[in-house]
Amino acid sequence: MRISRRRFLGAATAAATGAVLAPRFKVRWARGASDFRARRVVIVGVGGGLRRSEALGMAQGATMPNLFGRVPVIAGYGDADAGDPVIAPEYAAGVPALVLPAPRSTPLFTEGALVANLRYDGGAPGHLQGQGCLVSGFYNNIENRADARLPVPTVFEIHRREANAPATDAWYVSTPGGFFSALQASDNREFGPRFGGSFLSPPGSVSALLPIVTSGVREIDVDVSGGPPELPIIAGTPAEAAAVRRLTGILDGNSPAPASDGAFRATAAENAAIEDHLAEIYGDSTYGAIFPDSFGIGVDAGGGELDATGDALTVYHAERLLAKFKPTVMGMTLLDVDLCHGDFNAYLRGQQIADACVRHLWDFIQATDGLRDQTTLLVLPEHGRHLYSNGQNPDSLGRSGIDHGEGDDGDRDVFLLALGPDIAPVGVIEPTGVKQTGRTSDRYETIDAVMTAMGMLGHDGVMKGALEDEGARPGMLIQEILR
Repeated sequence: MRISRRRFLGAATAAATGAVLAPRFKVRWARGASDFRARRVVIVGVGGGLRRSEALGMAQGATMPNLFGRVPVIAGYGDADAGDPVIAPEYAAGVPALVLPAPRSTPLFTEGALVANLRYDGGAPGHLQGQGCLVSGFYNNIENRADARLPVPTVFEIHRREANAPATDAWYVSTPGGFFSALQASDNREFGPRFGGSFLSPPGSVSALLPIVTSGVREIDVDVSGGPPELPIIAGTPAEAAAVRRLTGILDGNSPAPASDGAFRATAAENAAIEDHLAEIYGDSTYGAIFPDSFGIGVDAGGGELDATGDALTVYHAERLLAKFKPTVMGMTLLDVDLCHGDFNAYLRGQQIADACVRHLWDFIQATDGLRDQTTLLVLPEHGRHLYSNGQNPDSLGRSGIDHGEGDDGDRDVFLLALGPDIAPVGVIEPTGVKQTGRTSDRYETIDAVMTAMGMLGHDGVMKGALEDEGARPGMLIQEILR
């Protein structure tokens, strides 16, 4: 196995609804977590901006067949097989081939609910703002900085405080670190970092080079004439780990207590569990635990080997966390489609990767004891993309890059795919007439998806109160998708 082939970055006052729904809505709002079968929720944000026209309308071919099939599921794009993704020939000739499993014969939306007219109705259509909404149910305009903090609690904080849950019961996974780490916890005085979620950025903390650096070795023999070089690894034996923790305890005991600086901290036991998880990865001399070829999604590296993309790496490590810790709350960001700013073909390719990764994640959940029949999966774009192109890097088919952030309908018209034991198999729906004081969209919104997730865990009342305390409009439970 060649170490060089690991290229990690390849290329939230609910008013009554309409008269028909009002009685049912009141019942749903009152029901507690014990009325739901789900015991854990995974929220997948398709980051970087994804438009309905490509994902649901399949205007450039069936880019997401595992999720939505091959026939457009929204009006205006025909009712026949959309065909394969339309990739410009010059682009296809210049990039390595994608490795993707054969699509499902029946798309996932037929097993759950697809709200095809969801609205991201407030806040900037930007990365930290959109993903911040997905972990808080709060439309916001926080800045894209690692020290930015939401004024309202995140889903991680609410769950951990209300359930007295450990740090390992709430995770956020994002290939890019940087400002996404700001979403571990808010600066809300009733919640904050002591209830924050654990954060994993796979390429930042799970790198095949890390064992070299941390071992103290500064030079290695890279002569490959006799085969791949032997690289030093961290043994990570229980005895060594225990010794390190004893030393850490002595040093901490003779140092001032850390200031309340907003940084996420876990207990010693929680930290030890996280360290043990990482040690299993670092101690693998084959580096297969970092990203195995058997995951089956990525870029063809030749010789039957596979290079990870950011989304494939994110989902693989999210699955490892789900298997080990079975957390109640997990959020993650997929970001391969964000290449759309300067490369429309890479945008289409990113959709194919996200589609395969979400399918892999759902299959993994269904195949794992303790997750199967207990987990709700919500998949939605953090926001969309502009209705117009930016002119960057036009291809031979006349298509160019597309940005996001100005707030046109392309930026704000999104969708929600919901799967799980409490999700009714209603297929494609486009509810209208959704009423709430301050709501102008007449539709369900991103904040409703988050509130529905928290309702399943019995935390919707707490989230509603926290949002109202900040003067924000809270989301509502999405009635039509619930059994």
